[in-house]
Amino acid sequence: MGGEREKYPFGAPNAVFVMGPTASGKSEFAFRIAKRFGGEIISADSMQIYRGLDIGTAKEPESRRAEVPHSMIDIVGPAEEYSVARFRDEATEAGKKALLEGRLPVFVGGTGLYFESLFYPLSFGSAMKDPQLRKELEDELARTGAEAMHRKLAAADPSAAARLHPNDTKRVIRALEISLSGAAVNRAETGTEVPDVIALKFEPRDRAALYARINCRVEEMMKAGLKNEIARISPDPEWQSMQAIGYKEFMVYSARIRDGKLPLTDEELAATAELIKKHTRNYAKRQLTWFRRYAFAASFDVGDFDAAEEYVAKRLAESGRRNAARTD
Repeated sequence: MGGEREKYPFGAPNAVFVMGPTASGKSEFAFRIAKRFGGEIISADSMQIYRGLDIGTAKEPESRRAEVPHSMIDIVGPAEEYSVARFRDEATEAGKKALLEGRLPVFVGGTGLYFESLFYPLSFGSAMKDPQLRKELEDELARTGAEAMHRKLAAADPSAAARLHPNDTKRVIRALEISLSGAAVNRAETGTEVPDVIALKFEPRDRAALYARINCRVEEMMKAGLKNEIARISPDPEWQSMQAIGYKEFMVYSARIRDGKLPLTDEELAATAELIKKHTRNYAKRQLTWFRRYAFAASFDVGDFDAAEEYVAKRLAESGRRNAARTD
């Protein structure tokens, strides 16, 4: 990763990175290889960080978290804000701790910018604040409007755009500042060195099948009581956490929350479910576009766990032999 800072800790064979769109089975696969290789799962999901947001973020059940160590889940309250820079620092520390304790870090998730911050950590070191760029973006907002800036963000960082409403201009500008002054500019200055990591991504050959999985997952979330989960935390629509798909669609009804209840008619509930499905399918498209940039990551069809596991085993063995040879 270059630079005079400490050596990048997660080069092969020190960690595995598992990426993919929503409902692609990446969490199931990560659990599988963590069990086989004595790993610790480190979430790279921008919504699983929030306590109390369990159903809509598809967190692993407590039974699995007891069976295999998990990190970067339930670390902040739903009213707190959270940044890419903070994720980079805390996820890196979680990975280092796992290594020190003899476990293989298995980073898994669907948040593209989180992976970017792990693959190119030095690029993000000075990328988090750029007052001049922010002023330019604010001026552009005044000239062009919220929708135009949201489209600009969608082009620069699809993952962030999917989480943010166009009218949430403060966070849209902040996300643009991070994206435009971060990975794109700083990596251009420091070079585009391909990280020596063990990484894989799940990409569906049949996109319709993925969309069917997404629709099924949303139905399961609704049956599991997603609206009751939202009511229990009595959310403010302005919270960063409530910009997540699966939650923001309910915010039009937030004024109805009384005593932990969110009454909806059957028609409203059905319409909300369809909107979540639509937004999730659109988000999956943007995730696929984002992960396509990582040509160094091996690609597997959704559900092809056997081939993906064989790839991880081979890379771990090869890297281990290579590192051993270097010390001879």
